[in-house]
Amino acid sequence: MKTILNSIKPAVVLLLIAFASCEGRREFDAIVENGVNLDNYDIILLESGNTLDVTATFEPNVVPQRDYIWEVEDPSVADLQVNEDKSVTLTATGSGETVLRVTAADDSSLTDTAPLKVIAGPPVDITDQSTISVNREYSGGAEGREGSTKLIDGDLTTKYLSGFVTPFWINLEFEEPIVAGYYSFTSGNDAPDRDPQDWEIQGSQDGETWITLDSREDYRFSDRTQTREFYFDNNTAYKFYRLDISSNGGGSLFQMTEWRLFLLPF
Repeated sequence: MKTILNSIKPAVVLLLIAFASCEGRREFDAIVENGVNLDNYDIILLESGNTLDVTATFEPNVVPQRDYIWEVEDPSVADLQVNEDKSVTLTATGSGETVLRVTAADDSSLTDTAPLKVIAGPPVDITDQSTISVNREYSGGAEGREGSTKLIDGDLTTKYLSGFVTPFWINLEFEEPIVAGYYSFTSGNDAPDRDPQDWEIQGSQDGETWITLDSREDYRFSDRTQTREFYFDNNTAYKFYRLDISSNGGGSLFQMTEWRLFLLPF
């Protein structure tokens, strides 16, 4: 009997510990977001007659607990419907440009906006119509494993890599002048300090005199092989487009997976 009692005692102790642990367990309140933004959208391009779902991001990165009010400043341009997941579905009802705004229902200081533009059709990728040239080439040449041609090959598993010393530029030359108003970058697969950080998009008719069409400062990619899109207002056809990078993330090398240039139909 002594042996039986000794074996029971440890089991009783374990049960008591487990019971105490359950008693001490607390249900924590959900974290309430303290920021909302639309910074994933440089501009929202909505095709005429089509719909598009738009989602905000929240700070910290949690499931949103607040209710939100979505507004289109000029409802003649687009209509909206708020979804259960707190995203919004936009429908193009007219033409032109306006602003989309999202605001927390219980705190008007938690708000953000993004420009919204209705276009006649999807952006047209014109990159393949161009010839690329750079002033800092990969050590193995333009056609090498990480040469400049990899920047516009449409393959997200390749990249362009070179030493980074300013001035640092990449040109796209077209056979005939063409109007571009939109571009995308895809970051490299590693080493964020090689990413472009400050840059200009420039246009030229002769490859000598350049006009600044778009400029960005202190831009940071939040992930590797991440594609981000950028809009600029341009109605002039240029034969040359240049990406002029004045600084990267601080590394001695530059890299990027893709640079694509688009025409926007209006």
